[in-house]
Amino acid sequence: PARALYHPYISEAGERGPFLDPDARARFVGLDAEIRFPDLMRAAVEGICYAARDCYEAMGGVPPEIRLTGGATRSSEIRRILAAVTGVPVRVSGREEAGAAGAAMMAAVANGFYDDMKTCIAEWVAPLLESPEVPDLSLEKIYGRVWPTYRASRDAMGPIWAALAGEGGAIG
Repeated sequence: PARALYHPYISEAGERGPFLDPDARARFVGLDAEIRFPDLMRAAVEGICYAARDCYEAMGGVPPEIRLTGGATRSSEIRRILAAVTGVPVRVSGREEAGAAGAAMMAAVANGFYDDMKTCIAEWVAPLLESPEVPDLSLEKIYGRVWPTYRASRDAMGPIWAALAGEGGAIG
């Protein structure tokens, strides 16, 4: 774990959360001759999980539990890393089309079928949640030590991203 860092700002639009920088670009940090393809893949997953933590921190802190739907639910290793990076349990939801279900839930509450979202969630969401996957404490320690480095390396890149964009977008 954490043999290299990855910042997942791969969009041509730069980054939009938890900071706004249209010049931000993805990158690996800490590569050496010992890093192999599996290390890069793990760093990419860790980077996405760090970016999630970064967004949660910007919103006031990581919630007491993270619920997942979609592609990430299929990988036990992604769930394990996310739990360790954020320091909270991760739960998989069996709800298909979770985005559409969320919109339908809001409509159901707005139209009086439920008194509030909490009641709607108890019926629509809670029965489909798997058991929580708690963070691996040894991994959580490692990721906790690396977290400030992830943030510092990200913060240090602003002027470099701007300079590269100013050179006609030679890299972006």
